Amino acid sequence: MKKLNLLSLPGTALELFFCKYFSLPIVLISFWSFPVLAADPEPELSVELGSGIRIEFVLVKPGTFIMGSKKGWDHTEEPAHEVTITRPYYLGKFEVTQAQWLSVVGDNPGSPKDKIDSGNRPVNNVSWDDIMTKFIPNLAKRMPPGLIPRLPTEAEWEYACRAGSQTSYCYGDNEYDMGPYGWYDANAGWVVQPVGDRKPNDWGLYDMHGNVWEWCSDWMDSYEDKKATDPTGPAEGALKALRGGCIFIKPSLCRSTFRIGFATKYRGDNVGFRIAVTAPAGKK
Repeated sequence: MKKLNLLSLPGTALELFFCKYFSLPIVLISFWSFPVLAADPEPELSVELGSGIRIEFVLVKPGTFIMGSKKGWDHTEEPAHEVTITRPYYLGKFEVTQAQWLSVVGDNPGSPKDKIDSGNRPVNNVSWDDIMTKFIPNLAKRMPPGLIPRLPTEAEWEYACRAGSQTSYCYGDNEYDMGPYGWYDANAGWVVQPVGDRKPNDWGLYDMHGNVWEWCSDWMDSYEDKKATDPTGPAEGALKALRGGCIFIKPSLCRSTFRIGFATKYRGDNVGFRIAVTAPAGKK
């Protein structure tokens, strides 16, 4: 009796027929040889924080894009280079809000606090260090098993912001068309606004342009003129990178590629963040 691993057989019905009747008499097949394939990640993820508060995430699938700008806007955006993201990840549908920070950490550094919808405005006045030592460790305790919260890399952030576009903004190139998509100096009055009030990009992510600068995990550094796969930035540096622009600046500085860096202890009314989560690999 010959025990045959099914994975060694050709995959079509015709090939199986010839294997059986001409060269490989099959009597017993070991089904234990099959790999167990993980289910594809769900397109959205919602994590309950208590008291009706939750964080919503959108699945971002792997892909390749051109990171940076060829238009010479700013030397920190050059050179434009090809980047490949090899693993799916979740990214917060919205910037983290005051209510979410309060639920996870137990205090609220954000402002303004006196608005009826303050809880739904981005938490600001949070440093990179605050996020890494206060928010993320406490949020990790509430995540489903195997899902670890973190800040996105710059590459992940820009890839998600672009949502398949290669224009200056997720919607096109005209800075004067940003109003429906994000908050900046002229339409926000220098005050952070409720998340989700503007249009999302094509991947369902809100406020990727404007409202608050968003901390990334990378140290700020110049780009290299070569292809990169899942880049995470340099091992050390002086400033952490932030993306997206804010309510203190004009739309031209809220582009998908624009970068800025602050010290890890910096806090300001113009600075917040959104959370990323590495997703299961799923089926091939």
